[in-house]
Amino acid sequence: MTQAADVAHLAEQMLRDYDAHTPGTPFANGLRLSVEEAYQLQKRVAQLRENRGERIVGYKIGCVCPGNQESNGLSHPVYGRLWSSEQYASGVTLATSEFANAAIEGELAISLCKDVEPHDASISVIAAAVERVFTVIELHNLVLHGGYPTGAELIGNNAIHAGVVRSAGTRPPKASACTDLSVALDGRTVGHWSERWWPDDILEAVPWLVAELARDERQLMAGQVILAGAWGPPLALERPTPPETPMVSQPGWASVHGDVESKSQTVSRVEVISSLFGEVAASFSNEAGKDYVCEP
Repeated sequence: MTQAADVAHLAEQMLRDYDAHTPGTPFANGLRLSVEEAYQLQKRVAQLRENRGERIVGYKIGCVCPGNQESNGLSHPVYGRLWSSEQYASGVTLATSEFANAAIEGELAISLCKDVEPHDASISVIAAAVERVFTVIELHNLVLHGGYPTGAELIGNNAIHAGVVRSAGTRPPKASACTDLSVALDGRTVGHWSERWWPDDILEAVPWLVAELARDERQLMAGQVILAGAWGPPLALERPTPPETPMVSQPGWASVHGDVESKSQTVSRVEVISSLFGEVAASFSNEAGKDYVCEP
């Protein structure tokens, strides 16, 4: 993908696919990109979304843990954009039909009260710029078509981001503090992480994001929300039955193409609980309305 016309054509197709809940069909048809080209594609799609009235309200960081990087053939995190049209309040009910192989991650997020300058982006400086900390459910279209490595496809699909449900948020701790984080599907805990520290563990990947944005002459701004990264893989909402079946860690989640087992059930409720920053919940059904949060 070397011609500007190629990028423009691909971006239009990617956005049509996203709107139709069939993301990434060019990759199913053999498209292969470098990481740099994938970010250019993501940027061009973002411009199209802005042109139709959507607004970027922040960024997500993905693949912060080695397992997620390895499963996508990466040696570094990735980032995507958050959109004004995809912000939801805790307690929302969402339609699974609005997603492609709907999946979630439980994580923590921050909002900023001041800009973060690229030349001074240590964790302590970033922590001082945090206005609130949120427990969040990140929403995904868990569909990747290409063969391994899938890192560029992941990036080109806006890091498979499809929205975020967040808590009301709390003020950040004034000193170092420890939290646990749990993810429950229909009341059953399927992920738990202990002794994660504020700010060092939670904000660990944010300096990387600052540096990446600076390469494109962008920076984190006051009012933006940043998803700081999940410590485990995305969890599909179509789950094997019976419920006693162990929840697999999905080390190869990047190879999931939206296929589900013939015997499966759809998760109807997701809860993410932080012992320090509170909890967030969302329900899922075949038909649902959407409640939006006030933008940061």
